[in-house]
Amino acid sequence: MSVERSNFLAAKGFLLPPIMPVMLILAGCTAGNGEGLDQNGQPIPIVPPADSDFQEIQDTVFTPICTQCHIGANAPQGLRLDAANSYAMLVNVASNEVPNLLRVNPGNPDQSYIVQKIQGNAAVGGRMPLGQSPLPQDRIDLIRSWIASGASPAAVASNTLTVGSSIPANGEAAPAGTGKLTVIFSGPVDATLAASGTFELRDGFDQPVAISGASVPAGRPNVVELTLAQLLASGSYQLTVHGDGAVALADNAGHVLDGDADGVAGGDYLMSFDVSAGASR
Repeated sequence: MSVERSNFLAAKGFLLPPIMPVMLILAGCTAGNGEGLDQNGQPIPIVPPADSDFQEIQDTVFTPICTQCHIGANAPQGLRLDAANSYAMLVNVASNEVPNLLRVNPGNPDQSYIVQKIQGNAAVGGRMPLGQSPLPQDRIDLIRSWIASGASPAAVASNTLTVGSSIPANGEAAPAGTGKLTVIFSGPVDATLAASGTFELRDGFDQPVAISGASVPAGRPNVVELTLAQLLASGSYQLTVHGDGAVALADNAGHVLDGDADGVAGGDYLMSFDVSAGASR
């Protein structure tokens, strides 16, 4: 309805229904060619941007595409790309195939093995995702841009330290001969506390299993790698990360571990796993 026609009707005492101005505004927001409407003629919702480049990469590449293979105990090259593990498994981690290259080298996309794999110019193996169409160029550009800008993690809005994941995962079967455990946290861990008896491993008979070292790898401040004094035999095990007791694990800001994930600092984190001779690496 034209403005002139609307004014004429109003002058004659005809009132427009309250919805009409809204309809006129909406009509002015979409072009007559259907731009701004979906295939059913409905307005296309505005999708807010991701919280960070890494979160967008996780949501649009790693989770829907890469985790078809790269997930769980049988992930190729041990590279788990699910949301709980991907950042810790990529940034400042040496590639298994080309150990002199980091999977993600912050600030240097050309020297990041993941970029070489998705671009198809890696020295070893096929282009990723293997057996599928290459990633769209805009996704490759996003990954390159994220790495070039420093490979920051997704933002975590929390003032407590929690356990995000572990390898092996809770309830998972690890192969016999496992000699290292990895625990991934929500934030940077105080390395001095990590090495002060805050981790405890026991077997299925409740006997302690010696941990010979607990370290925070360089460039991976939210990861603790536990080296065991001996390789694990088949059986059941439980790992405890202490958030209570004489010495409790904390992050670099002094936030004590929220081990039981109740939103309050304190409480032990418990993780059980099996070691099986038939499990795959």
